[in-house]
Amino acid sequence: MRNIYLTLFVSLWAGLASAQPLSVAEYRMKVLNYNQDIKTSQEAVKSALYSLKGIKTGFFPKLDVTGNYSYQIESLEFFPGTDLKHDNYGVEAGLVQNIYSGSVVRKQYDAAKLQHVIAQLGVEYTVDNLIYAADVNYWTVVANRDLYQVSQRFVDIVGELYGIVNKRFEEGAISKTDVLMVQNRLKEAELQQNTNAMNYKTAMQSLNIMMGGEATAEVALSDSIQQEIQLPEQLDLEKALEKRADYQTALMNIQLAKLQTGMVKSKYLPQLAVGIKEKYGTTLINIDGSANFSTIAYAQLNIPVFHWGERRQNVRVSQTQEEIKELERSKLRDRVNQELNKAWTNVTEIAKKLDIVYSSLDIAKNTLILNTFSYNEGRLPILDVLSAQVSWLQAYTNVVSVNYQYKVALAEYVKALGDARVEGE
Repeated sequence: MRNIYLTLFVSLWAGLASAQPLSVAEYRMKVLNYNQDIKTSQEAVKSALYSLKGIKTGFFPKLDVTGNYSYQIESLEFFPGTDLKHDNYGVEAGLVQNIYSGSVVRKQYDAAKLQHVIAQLGVEYTVDNLIYAADVNYWTVVANRDLYQVSQRFVDIVGELYGIVNKRFEEGAISKTDVLMVQNRLKEAELQQNTNAMNYKTAMQSLNIMMGGEATAEVALSDSIQQEIQLPEQLDLEKALEKRADYQTALMNIQLAKLQTGMVKSKYLPQLAVGIKEKYGTTLINIDGSANFSTIAYAQLNIPVFHWGERRQNVRVSQTQEEIKELERSKLRDRVNQELNKAWTNVTEIAKKLDIVYSSLDIAKNTLILNTFSYNEGRLPILDVLSAQVSWLQAYTNVVSVNYQYKVALAEYVKALGDARVEGE
């Protein structure tokens, strides 16, 4: 049976010797380069930029050219003895310049600039979340790898004890009961090893898929779960809000809502446009079929006078959107405040756990050595050795688990600060 687990161990690690080690920073970059959400948000930036350029054309004159042709089937007399021509045609070029439209074009342009900034913030927000997810994914694989290695070592420890106990039983020094207890503990250890191997494999699959790799590929991860990471600087709420892309987006949305209100008001202000038209074609009453040029200069003024209170109601609707955006900003501020304080508390408290679990591990190592030696000397029962083995396994598991919690807590705090881009560089 143990040969099965040894084969599984070999299959897990066979590809790692030749694999290029992958650090957490390198993994972040691979995820960012592959992720579809990043590409989608970048396309949104392009779309906002094209929209901005399109709106900017509203400041410039517009030139349109139109043409028409008609054929009168019946013969018509303009006066006795004079027939009108059947063909009528014309080509007209018109140049129009908007002079004043309640500043609606200016407000549309300003709104488009804000939307372009919001789209850029959307990219930053996506990057922040992806870096956090990549960190969690990376450390999950490392933690599961280490737990698998610990379980493998535990199988070896119990297996060594089984060899000793079995030999002493064959020599008649102990009863069959001790052998059975150790044998049962060995099967439990092998079962735990199998579970950890499965967890490691599934975590590795998620890691590969997230960076666009082959799901079953083996990747050597170079960063250790126990490596020290410098604690980020604790920032107050206001500084964190300045860095948070989602909060800056909320501020932009408030400005955008105010511009929308301004555009609603502009709709009910006077609008003035001037233009010139140049036409070449037949006259309306086409007697001789000749075509002529004609030039028309014009000014068009529109003054909204009475719309049954439509302006007032539409402005109120737009102003309610301003209030909604302001409330959303306030709600987000409270959420960021909660995230920031919770993340900092997790980081500092879990850091204290690290000293505890390392101290417990030292105790468990020494206890296992002493109890095993005392059992071999006949001074302790087998149960004390088995208990020490379980304590050793739990102590090592706690070291891996608490280090994993610490890495995740750091990632959460960096994300709460809005500093994931800096951390990922």
